[in-house]
Amino acid sequence: MADTVLNTTLFDGSKKVITHYNVVSDSTGGTTKIVDVSELIKSPAGKSCVKVRLNKVSCNVSVTAPVDALRMEWDNSGTNVVFHTLNGEMQYDYSSVGGIKNNEATNYTGDVNIVLPACTDGDSATVVCEWIKEYES
Repeated sequence: MADTVLNTTLFDGSKKVITHYNVVSDSTGGTTKIVDVSELIKSPAGKSCVKVRLNKVSCNVSVTAPVDALRMEWDNSGTNVVFHTLNGEMQYDYSSVGGIKNNEATNYTGDVNIVLPACTDGDSATVVCEWIKEYES
């Protein structure tokens, strides 16, 4: 058996993307790509999205152990970079600072992953994110 995951893009506009992620764990945990920049619609000028910034996030994470908190990662063809952890019922708004920017570590892809580490059967999480799109030059 595997974790039950629902991962959808609720809105994909010229400036913003809204994603919805929901998981109920069977204790195996796993990694899900929640933003794949190559799949996002292009800008009105026809440019491709190359990365996103986290503008807002709302979550309800119910895990048995705090070490099982969800991890949000900038995808990288080498080692992914954790930029946010989520546990409990929280809302974060980074719009006043322009969002959390991708650190653009060597070999970054522009994609975003969410990781639920191996955890307890029945642990669950719902995460809704608003992202700001950045396009190729």
